[in-house]
Amino acid sequence: MFEKTEYQNFIDKVNKIRSYGLNKMLTIPQIAILGDQSSGKSSVLEALTRLSFPRNIETCTRFATQVSLRQSPRKEMSAHIDGEAAFNKQYQAQEADWNIHTIISDANRILCSYVEISEKVLEITISGPTLSPLTVIDLPGYINTTVDGQDKSIVETIRTINTKYIKDSRTIILAVVPANVDLNNIFVLGEAERYDPKNERTIPIVTKPDTVEPDLLPNLIQTVLNKRKQMRLGYLVMKNSSYKDIDIPWEEAKKREDEFFKSSELWNQVPVTRRGRVHVKEFLGDLLYTHIKKELPFLRKDILDMIKECEDEITSMGPPVSSIATAKIKYIDNVMKLKSSLIALLDGNYTFEYINQNKPSLENQDSVSTGHGDSEDDMVPLSLEESSHTFLRSSLQTLYQRYNAVMNKDKYILEKDKISELVLRYKGKELPGFISFTTFTQIYMETLVRWSDMTKVHIANMHQYLYKAISRFIAFTADPLIKDTLLIEFDRFYSLQITKIESEIESIFIDEDTPFTMNKYYYDNILKSRKAKAEQKIAELAKLGTTPDEYTAEYIKKLLEQQLESYGNPSQISDVNYNEELAVEDLQEQLRSYCKVVRKRIVDVVLQQTIERHMIKRINLYFEMLIAVDEDTISSRLVEPPAKQERRQELQDKVAVLRKSLLAL
Repeated sequence: MFEKTEYQNFIDKVNKIRSYGLNKMLTIPQIAILGDQSSGKSSVLEALTRLSFPRNIETCTRFATQVSLRQSPRKEMSAHIDGEAAFNKQYQAQEADWNIHTIISDANRILCSYVEISEKVLEITISGPTLSPLTVIDLPGYINTTVDGQDKSIVETIRTINTKYIKDSRTIILAVVPANVDLNNIFVLGEAERYDPKNERTIPIVTKPDTVEPDLLPNLIQTVLNKRKQMRLGYLVMKNSSYKDIDIPWEEAKKREDEFFKSSELWNQVPVTRRGRVHVKEFLGDLLYTHIKKELPFLRKDILDMIKECEDEITSMGPPVSSIATAKIKYIDNVMKLKSSLIALLDGNYTFEYINQNKPSLENQDSVSTGHGDSEDDMVPLSLEESSHTFLRSSLQTLYQRYNAVMNKDKYILEKDKISELVLRYKGKELPGFISFTTFTQIYMETLVRWSDMTKVHIANMHQYLYKAISRFIAFTADPLIKDTLLIEFDRFYSLQITKIESEIESIFIDEDTPFTMNKYYYDNILKSRKAKAEQKIAELAKLGTTPDEYTAEYIKKLLEQQLESYGNPSQISDVNYNEELAVEDLQEQLRSYCKVVRKRIVDVVLQQTIERHMIKRINLYFEMLIAVDEDTISSRLVEPPAKQERRQELQDKVAVLRKSLLAL
């Protein structure tokens, strides 16, 4: 198995991407040795690597140690700690056997001078023609309490570091289980089961089998045979070198281990492939090979996904801007592009990009494009759907139509009885039966005031709609870096124009205070109305048996007596009352005809001189305000702050590592 080039290539690939730092971004296939302190972890590591590690509690449990073995024609050894240049230079790859105790001691001095436990990893790589490829990570052993002088937090620190590996779905957990401790009391098995509940990637390795009493050996054999606590990967067993055997050669330790497993026939029940350091190493090598082969396609996908995620974030940051001059050029370019696109929007030239982004509903758009058949409260402005903000010009036209429809309703024309009340209220020195121009004006003002209030409501709805629609377009179009500046200046432009619109409305209605028109439409309406009224009177007289030739004052008076019975005793009707009634009717007709003219005039003038003039045609003022924005503001918005520059560089470095790792795989 270990002679296969494919296997060596897999191990080399994983070690290479680890050296690039990919393991700091994504999880990679690996085997981690975990267990309690003094459980035999160091002996397992020694047996697998043929290296003699220190077993002093001050050195061997304070940081993780990764040992990578690879087959190579040249015999080399190196040590590396991320970010420690002096240490890495001292222990760079050389054709020499470094003293492991010295390396561990130096690493301990660097990593644990100010902390009890370090989260950094010591990486040791050994190459040689007779080595079998394998990479394992030895983690700090669990402890439940501290001795005097130790930091109380190291208990939790060790658990936090180890949990990072245990919960990684690409990590095979080699859980060290001392034979002289009951399975129920093995802390590492409980921790592994929290993150590997189906025991699919946890493989216990039983250590110190020589410490078990003979009468308990059958029970231990049942454990190793996977019959007491089942694990999908089964169990392994290895005899450790005791403290008194620390200095014996690896071959001698292997010989003693072989003799131990021959000492009892019970051990023959355990498959030879699962006991002893040589077979354990082969088993773990096979397991790691299979694990890497299975995980590599998924790892490649994760790398591609992360590359996209990083590059998307870099793209969202926009091109880097490092100087005020560059920022000013970029700002002006953005303003000019916005000007071109916004003017096109106001003209009704919509871009498909904007339409598709907002995905407007044509059904909703049609449902709000009505200006007739409204509810009784005609002063309630049209409520547009959210989607209508995309098609600005057509939606604005809908608002125009609604305002025009409401203004041209006849319900605002006063009835005769109301006019009679107002005539009496505003009566001056004029003779009975006459109505002065001043009185006409006062009565007309009753309607004009209502129109003014109604107009303000509808115009406010229009400019509020424009504010929302244009703000959305700016937010969609603008560079994210200057979007806030563009919107702030638009708020300022909007506020200034609203003041002008409100003033313009006041001026328009002040001009309308005094009735005036030279419009032939006014006279045509009066003549048309009077003709219709005369024809109606003749028709009514015909019903009384009279003819047009007999249309005299007496008959008209008689007709009026019948029509005005509701007003009181007909005998009390005088010529003066008769003239007054005719004057009221005439005034109503004049008011109706004049209001038709004024309504049409107000609608056109208001729309043209408020929304069209101050919001649409004056949009250039907004861009003049943008151009006038001071350089400090532009600089603060566009020149990247140090934190953003660091983030950009961090993402670029990350992408470089990811791409290099992808090529290595």
